[in-house]
Amino acid sequence: MSKITIDYDKCDGPDCAECVDVCPMEILVIEGDKVVAKNTEECNECMVCMDVCPNEAITVEPEE
Repeated sequence: MSKITIDYDKCDGPDCAECVDVCPMEILVIEGDKVVAKNTEECNECMVCMDVCPNEAITVEPEE
């Protein structure tokens, strides 16, 4: 399982949600005016969401 952290002070939400579009496991979704992580146990830690986020608002770490 992965620990996915979204820094909402940096995240622009649905206005800048490339992370939602590129997540191959569909972990990141838009709920209201926020991007949230769902079903984090299915994350394959590809970290593509971190790569595309222009605000560096997402962190993916293996959970110990």
